[in-house]
Order: sequence, then structure tokens, then C-alpha cells
Amino acid sequence: MSAATAATAANRLLPRLRSVGVVTSAAPSARSKRRAARGLVLWFVLAVPLLHALGALAVHVVWPHLRDPEYGRRANRLAARTAEHPARPLVLVVGSSRTAMGVNPAAWEAARPGAPNDPLLFNLGTVGAGPVQQLIALRRALADGAKSAVVLLEYWPPLLRTDGEYAEWRRTDARRLRDSDLPVVRDYFPDSGATEREMARARYDVFRFNCSRLLTQAAPCMVPKPGRADVAWADLDRWGWLPGMEPKTESDRRALVEHYRDEYRRRFAGHAIGADATRALRESVTAARAAGARVAFVVLPESAEFRAWCPPEVEAAAREHLAALSTECGAPVIHARDWEPDAHLADGFHLSRTGSQAFTPKLGTEVSRAFPQVR
Repeated sequence: MSAATAATAANRLLPRLRSVGVVTSAAPSARSKRRAARGLVLWFVLAVPLLHALGALAVHVVWPHLRDPEYGRRANRLAARTAEHPARPLVLVVGSSRTAMGVNPAAWEAARPGAPNDPLLFNLGTVGAGPVQQLIALRRALADGAKSAVVLLEYWPPLLRTDGEYAEWRRTDARRLRDSDLPVVRDYFPDSGATEREMARARYDVFRFNCSRLLTQAAPCMVPKPGRADVAWADLDRWGWLPGMEPKTESDRRALVEHYRDEYRRRFAGHAIGADATRALRESVTAARAAGARVAFVVLPESAEFRAWCPPEVEAAAREHLAALSTECGAPVIHARDWEPDAHLADGFHLSRTGSQAFTPKLGTEVSRAFPQVR
């Protein structure tokens, strides 16, 4: 059959096919257009709440770590490390960014004696955490099944001030909190109802309140680096350590120290240790002991410059407070404030990467000495 003959046959057959509905007209009618538009609107109306429901289920039930990857990633790494070393006594070091950047368990692993009962250090620091957020992190880890032989609680006077702008609840992100954190929220947050409402909005309006955090985890290349939410967890190593600052020269380090001088002098002016901070530290001790762990407080290194900013009366009050807390709780204190030279303190109060590598083996040795009976 020639091409001309085939075309003629097709032209004769198409009207018949259209008449029986096998082939429809290429140009849709206005009615069919309206029907298609209504269908799209209906699908949109159904899809939006369904996506939100699935998102809420994912971040609230299935993958709760997605809303707080700083804790979540540490929790996953903690489970992996304890599975690798089930016989060694776990030592959780709980604290602020000073702990997060200062305790480098990999350095201890490289230097430890190699005995079966060498402490298994793990870093459970949280950037910006004071005693209340330390309590939240510890409660979560214990509820997630961490079997810690020893818990080290960071003690740092600047974070024990709780009045006005220094109140810890002001720097706690409600979007990262879980239902299991509600007892702490209701006990330590002055307007716990407002915090609970913020938690609920973050849970049910998932994409609006968690967009940056979720997108940074799923496709970091799509989020401009200045706007990313991952500074506290993107570089975590397998031991929970967050690599800190590493000034290239002494002048760079001094510039960092000077940057924080006025801020901490203001914080020390009129400094008083808050009752809630003390209560949260006590509650952390109680929670650790209830889980079968021994407890110690640890005072992390500071540079001589930073120590000079602290007025003598604040220094004396903090020393007296820590001694009383140690006696009351029966928890020893590891005084490491002057263990490292100034060059190892990047900004005067955070250990540099080099500093953390030098400091952590000393900490592991001191834990072994302080708790020789722990197995």
C-alpha cells in the first residue's frame, strides 16, 4: 500500500472511530477543561494535608532525630560505638559547645593503654547548652538505652547564670524538643504553655517550621552555606566530637579572644548562680544514678586571659558552690581548668582541634583513676 493510499484510508476511518469513542477529538471541550481543573484542585486539596500528615508522622514517630540532628546523629553514633565495644565501660561526657569541641574520644582511643576496661568516652555535648539542656540530652540518651557506667557533667559558671537575657529557656529551640522533654519544659520554662504550642506547631506544620533543617539534611547543596542549620552537627565525627576552631597564628587566636572579652565581662558583672541551674545539675545526677551510673563534675580548660576576666568574688562563689554540690551529690570533681596552655584555647574557652587532641587522653586517664572500680 502506498503512502497516499494509507493516508486516504486513515482519513475515512477516523470519523467512525470518533463516533464510537475509540478516538476523541484532539481539542478538549470547555466542559472537559473545567472537569480537569476541578480534578487538579481536588487532588491539591487532598495532597497538602496528606503530605503534612506524612511529614508529621515521619519526624515525630519514625525519624524523630530529623528535627534535632545534633542529638540524633550523636545518638546513632553512640549506639554504633557501644555495639563495637560492648564490654568497655561507657563514659558519657555531657555539656555545652566547650564539651562538644573539647572532648575528642578518638584521641583517647589512640593513646589509651589498651586494657579491656579502658573507659569508652563518648561526647554528648550540645552547642549552647546549660544545665537544663544538659539534663534533656542526658534523659534522652538514657531513655534511648545508653548503659553508661560514668556520666561527666560539665560545670561552667557563665552558663549557671539564669536571670534576664541569660535564662537558658531563651536559647532553647522549641522546634527541636520532643514530647519526652515535656517534664523538663514544664518544670524549668516559665511560660511552658507557649513552648508547648511552639512544639505543636513545629510537629504539625512540619515543612514551615523545619524547612531549613530538613532541607539541609536532604540536599545541603540547595541551601546557601550562610543559611544552613548544620553548623552544630555537619562535621560530627564517629565519637560525637565537633571539630572546633584552629587559629593559624597567635595573632588570630588573640583576635578571637578579644572578640569575646566584652561579652563575658558583661556576663560576669552581677553574676549569680541561678537556683534552676543548680536544681538541673542535681536532677542530672539523680537521673544518671537511677540508671546505674557514677557521676563526676568536670571543669574544662580555660586560658589565663579568660580566667582573668572573672572577678574574684564570682570565682570564689563558683568554687564554693561546686564544692558544696560535689559534697551534697557525692560526686567528685575533675579540675582541668589549667590543664592546657593558652595556645590550645582557640578563643580563651573553647579548645582548638590541637587542644582537644592533647586534652582528651589526660581526661581518659583521670577518669580511670577516679573510677578504678568501674567495669
